[in-house]
Formats: sequence, C-alpha cells, structure tokens
Amino acid sequence: MKKVAICVLNSKYIHSSLAPWCLYTGAKRLCADRFSFSVIEGTVNENPDGVFARIMSEKPDIVTFTCYIWNIKQTLSLCRKIKEADGKITLILGGPEVAYNQGSVLTENRFIDYVFSGEGEAILPEFLSDKAEEAAGVSFLRDGRLHISCREEDGAADYPSPYCEEYFNALAGRIAYIESSRGCPFSCAFCLSGRCGKVRFFPMDRIKKEILSLALCGAKTVKFVDRTFNCNSDRAKEILSFIKENYGSKIPDDVCFHFEIAAHIIDGELMSLIGSMPAGSVQFEAGIQSFNPKTLRGIGRSDNSMKICENIKKLLSFGNCHIHIDLIAGLPEESYASFIDGFNRAYALKANMLQLGFLKILHGSPMGEEREKYPCEYSEEPPYEVISTPWISAEELQHLHKAENELERLYNSGRFTRTLDYILSNVTITPFELFHSFALYLEKAGVGGSVPLDEYTCLAFDFLSSLEGADEKRLRDAMLYDRIETNNSGIIPERLRLSDKRLKKAAEKVSELSPKKKGTKRTVAILYTENKIIWCDYSERDRVTGRYTVQSIPFEE
Repeated sequence: MKKVAICVLNSKYIHSSLAPWCLYTGAKRLCADRFSFSVIEGTVNENPDGVFARIMSEKPDIVTFTCYIWNIKQTLSLCRKIKEADGKITLILGGPEVAYNQGSVLTENRFIDYVFSGEGEAILPEFLSDKAEEAAGVSFLRDGRLHISCREEDGAADYPSPYCEEYFNALAGRIAYIESSRGCPFSCAFCLSGRCGKVRFFPMDRIKKEILSLALCGAKTVKFVDRTFNCNSDRAKEILSFIKENYGSKIPDDVCFHFEIAAHIIDGELMSLIGSMPAGSVQFEAGIQSFNPKTLRGIGRSDNSMKICENIKKLLSFGNCHIHIDLIAGLPEESYASFIDGFNRAYALKANMLQLGFLKILHGSPMGEEREKYPCEYSEEPPYEVISTPWISAEELQHLHKAENELERLYNSGRFTRTLDYILSNVTITPFELFHSFALYLEKAGVGGSVPLDEYTCLAFDFLSSLEGADEKRLRDAMLYDRIETNNSGIIPERLRLSDKRLKKAAEKVSELSPKKKGTKRTVAILYTENKIIWCDYSERDRVTGRYTVQSIPFEE
C-alpha cells in the first residue's frame, strides 16, 4: 500500500490549517483501500530539518503541500530537500499561491512533479485513481512540454467533513477553522475569492454539528473562513441563532466565533440578532479597503461607504462583539493624501481594531493578470507587496508602514485607549499624524523593532507630553488608568510613578471598603486630576475589550 503525506506550513503554531484535513478525509473516503494517509503540519518559523524529518519518517511515496504567499519560499525549499533525499517521491503542490501560475512553478522548480488547480478533495482522489494525469486540475511538465489544467467547481459542496478524530487530536487547543460556504458573490480586483466559482453552501445540519464539535475541542477561537459570511442573510441568521441558543450549554461560554462580513448588506433582522448575542460570543471583520470613490470603482467595488460606516457604528454601539475593520494601502487611484483622509475617517469609527494592510498582487487576481489596467511596481518575491503606483510613491508607502507599526502598538494593542482619546480630544493633531509623528520620534531616538512594554510606555509618555496642548498631569492619569486596566503585573512604568506618602492610606481605605479576595492581585493608584482613588483586583475582564474592571472612590485627604 502506497503512502501519501499531506503537508502544510502554517504562519504560526497557534494557527491550524483546514486544507490538509479536507484533502485527508476527501481522499481517504475514496482511496483508503490502496493508499494510507497522514497529515503533517509545521510552521514557517520552525527549523525545517524538523519538518523534513517528520515527513521522511512516514516513508511516503507521495507528498502534497498547500501553498500560500506566506509559506511558498519555505515550502519549495523543503520540497527540494525531499526530492534530493529520495527522487522517487512524487511531489504535488496546491493552494492559491500556485493554482494560477502552474507553468512558472513547474518550469522554475523541476523537482515539483504536479500542481493542482481547484478543490483538492475532488482532484486528489481522481489523481490517485486510474485517471492520474488525465484528472481535471492536474498540471505537469513532461518532455519539455507543459500540460496545464484548471478545475472549476460550481456545484454543491458535498465533500466529507474534515473534522475526523485525527484532526481533533492534532488541533491541541489552537485556533480552529470552519467553512459554511465556498466562493464569493463579489469580484474585487485584488482578490482571488471571486475566482472560486459561485457561492456554494454546505448543508446546514452539517455546519451545526461541526460548530458543536469545534466548540468542545479545546479551541477558544473558531474562525469561519467564508469570504462573505452574510451573503445569504437567512443562513447567517440561522447560524448565529444556533450559536446563541446553545451558548453556555452545548457551547462553552469562553469560545468566540469569528466571521468576515460585508457591512453594507447587514439587514435589520441580522443587526438585531447580532445585538442580542452573548458578550464575547462572536466577533466580526469588515473590509472597508478605501473611502475613495474612484478607487472603489477601479477595484470593482460599489461605493457603500456611508452604509458601511453606519452599520459599523451600530455594531460597535452594542458593545457585545469585537469589531475589526480593514484598509488597504496601494490601491489604484489612491494617493497619499486620500489614503490619510480615509485612515482618519476609519479611525473615527472607533473600531476595536483598525488594520492598515498593504496591497499584494496575487497570481490569478485581475490586478495580477491585467497589468496595463492596474499599473504598479511590486516585489517579485512573495508576498508581492506593492512598492509604488502612479498615485503613491515608494517613499509615501514607507511613511504608511511607519505609521502602521505604531498603530499596532498604540491602538490595536488596546493598551492605550484612554491615552489616545485624551490626546486626540485635546491636541490639534489627526490620528494619522499622531502615529506617523511618533514613529519618526522613535526612529530619531534610535528605537526600532521590539521594545519592552514598560520602555515603550515611557517613550510614548515623553512624546505625547511634548505635544502642544497636552497637560502632563492629565496625560499621566490617562496612561496610568490604561496601564492598571490592561496589565495585571502591578508594576507601574517609571514615567507614571509619583512618590506620595498618601498612597498607603489610600490603599488602606480601599481595603476597608472592599477587602481583597484571597489569591487575587490588587493595584491601587491616585488620579490627581480627577481626585480619585482607583483600584483593580484583576478578577473580572471584559469579554470584548480584554480590559479589567477598575473601581474608584473620591480621594479625600
């Protein structure tokens, strides 16, 4: 019996991968009488020798890899090593990074035997049958001649569930993924999802069964990989209602489900249902991408900015779910000035996370195939990030990268929420100017890369307190509150410490009013500008923001 090793390199250990398990159950269902199968997951960060050893220990006849922009370099390097070790092993690549450029993959990497283009659950069983090279979706190079084949799927998704016993044994508490549909109703020029055929849905009874299985497997986050979860509003409502009905009983109340949605098509009933979901049970990611009407038209999106903003504000007003929004820098017709304007508009929504992404020119996307229509310079190496366009220069994109670094550390970390609110309400500076100026301040100070949180807090205090209109005492109080609310170490960074003999009495007063429970930590501080004593016992944490509950009483000398 021949052996097939189904492999993937994930971006991080915490991420699991659904693709190899879809291949595993799909092929095993039809080919188990002639082949044995194993799944091997690694990461791009681990020593490749370890992954190589695990693969070779299976003594496989066939090895498959699922390829993405984040793992293609390491995957090809590993494949070369496998082929050099045993030239008889058949190497197969699949996945979005190779599905639309089979010719270059095969001609530039002669050690690769086949490239699959399409849904592997259908292609692999056919390949392993008598059809082999005749199977739709199998490309190869033979005698100097390329044989290219793509498999387009447009029927109902009826593949077996990937959630077998072996999957759950391998998951080990990592982030779990689930799909209730495939395909996308939209055709954005920068994306591949619109090329995956019309939207197809898995049976609802199967999805409900899988939700319960994943909820009980130890994973704390279950991510739906549907490209537009609410493209069918009735199905979206049925899935969310099922989660709501079973949350706290069949579904543990510490599990969170993540969905990618199109904010502009949320109808009234779905919005009301989301507002009634248990706090922390769900979170949503909504892609804005741009506020520029010309840009949106250029990438095949309608200008629904007003509706998107209106619905995101409604979602945020519920306070029961984490909301993540996205912008993409480097899109057609988007200048530096218009992107900054869009950034400030997006920031004003006060989403829990604002991701500033940079355009990648993907193989197979309209932007990748219609170069004259979408002129730009981009890296020839993965992840094929845009370097410049006719509308934005390389230098300007570098400025955006610098601002993005501090956006992540100051805003998206959730550690400086009150601090940023204070500064932006009292200093004449826009959100983008704040992040960009702080990035330049750190660069001038010779600070780069990873910085310990306490050192970063002190640097932020020094920078923010230097801004015209900032009151050092009020800034200190805002940063101190943020620190106590988000960090349970009990350590106060140097710039925020004030020597005050009255603090001991304040702590004693708090103990009298609220005796500390055994086994809990407590931090007590004085807010001078508000004339308050605040304290936190780090026992209750907000399910959405991750911030601890802080209590306060008037500070009476």
